Amino acid sequence: MGWVARIARRRPADWGLAFEALLLLTSFRLALAWFPASTILGRLARGAGAEAAYNATGQQMRMARRVQWAVSAATRHSPVEFVCFPQALAGYWMLRRRGVAATLVYGVARSQTAELQAHTWLSVGESIVLGGETAERFTPMERWT
Repeated sequence: MGWVARIARRRPADWGLAFEALLLLTSFRLALAWFPASTILGRLARGAGAEAAYNATGQQMRMARRVQWAVSAATRHSPVEFVCFPQALAGYWMLRRRGVAATLVYGVARSQTAELQAHTWLSVGESIVLGGETAERFTPMERWT
């Protein structure tokens, strides 16, 4: 299926979400270049805590999947590369703004060369909505709800 057909399938509201995601991705990428992550998270998240272990409603999961699509589409079609941290921050902001409880998780792992690697992912209820493709390799170190 061509890109024109994929665009035609989406509602204008979805493209509005993708545009919001692109603005947030860019903002968080710049903010991470200028400020420590702890400063950004301190202003954004309620604080470190246990992962929200709850069953998200169907409506919350639909919104989480729409935000997942928007962040992924903006990341995929942007000329700028956005790694996992600005993606998770943008998704977290978008979900929280819409009243959906989300958990931002920061994890670490050792590479084969013994270098420390970091990864950030975002979950809603029991589901990982952003960054889940490699999350299982990382040990969670910090969570923000």
